[in-house]
Amino acid sequence: MYEVYVLVKRKKSVATVLLGALFLALAVAFLIASCVSMVAFCFVIVFVFLWYLFQFQMNKEFEYSFFDGDVRFAKVMNKSRRKALKSFSMDEVIQIAPAGDRCVYKYENDQAVKVIDYTSGYKDVPYYDMIVKTQDQISLIKFEPDEKYLDAVCVKYAQKVVRRPQ
Repeated sequence: MYEVYVLVKRKKSVATVLLGALFLALAVAFLIASCVSMVAFCFVIVFVFLWYLFQFQMNKEFEYSFFDGDVRFAKVMNKSRRKALKSFSMDEVIQIAPAGDRCVYKYENDQAVKVIDYTSGYKDVPYYDMIVKTQDQISLIKFEPDEKYLDAVCVKYAQKVVRRPQ
């Protein structure tokens, strides 16, 4: 069995872009003021450092992987740092279906179900819902698998996957 994974680039929100521009504008303002004072120069160093750290959070991708009955989710920041988010066995997965499908409808409207969003955030991009039942709770995970990913899951767990009509 081989591993299948999907990378989905997360949409940048307007707030994060504006905050990055604000950091840069403040750094330039303090840089101009640093010609007069050493204290302002220290503020420039701090703001440039904070802006650099903030840039790492702006470029975010989600990675979904499936290997030998394990579904894993990870966050990749700036194409360099990878952080594992969640990992589930297919025994814990109840259903994988397109968002709004009738088999996941009761979970989408239940307030006790924890909703986790690993989608790109772009409009008009179809996504799937994965219902996972762990020992302590039921979770609904929103994600955007491709056909290759769904084909790999369907090899062994076809009864748990509802495909989007072609």
